[in-house]
Amino acid sequence: MSKTTKATDKEEIQAQMRLRLKYYPPRVFTYLVLVGISSAFLFLTISYFATTFGTNFNKFSLPLLFHANTIIILVSSYSISQTRKAVMRDDWEGYMYGLFVTAGLGMAFTFFQIVAWKELTASGIKLTNNIAGAYLYIISGLHLMHLIVGVVLLLWFSVKAIDTKNDPVKLLLFESDPFSKMKVGLLCTYWHFVDGLWFYIYLFFVFNIYVLGKMDF
Repeated sequence: MSKTTKATDKEEIQAQMRLRLKYYPPRVFTYLVLVGISSAFLFLTISYFATTFGTNFNKFSLPLLFHANTIIILVSSYSISQTRKAVMRDDWEGYMYGLFVTAGLGMAFTFFQIVAWKELTASGIKLTNNIAGAYLYIISGLHLMHLIVGVVLLLWFSVKAIDTKNDPVKLLLFESDPFSKMKVGLLCTYWHFVDGLWFYIYLFFVFNIYVLGKMDF
């Protein structure tokens, strides 16, 4: 077999692998889920705007922990990026560290979000007495649900990482399997999506409460 034939076969195998990775079922499913989630939140925010624009319902302040959680999300976005880079270069310690740090930040976000809701309720903004507040609870609550799903996935990947690290055969198989690394990549994509979704929600409410809410119509 000539070198030219070998090179052609190698290129063909690589092309087939790229195609399999591109249409890998978990990847397609993940992107379909993200599109569905995006549509739901777009509908909710448009409904909020249409319902509260020109009213006094959004004349209140966001709890300070909403702003703090935005910083936490920003840090977690960085940590998950480092996690992806670590797994691609087979840096197992960096990979596990990134998973644990990101999961910890997600737990901190969850705790602060619950405290922020309690502060909002204590200030007189409840589900039953302010439609803008009700939307805020529902939209931020749905976001938190998706973030918790991400935290659970991070913890599951962490457990699998510990098990793999302690088994040389599993470690070798993981490092040589592009599909295993793609699953990690999909986890990182989902987390980045949840991060971006929070920034959208945060900026949306900041604009409606601190810009539109200060206007007299």
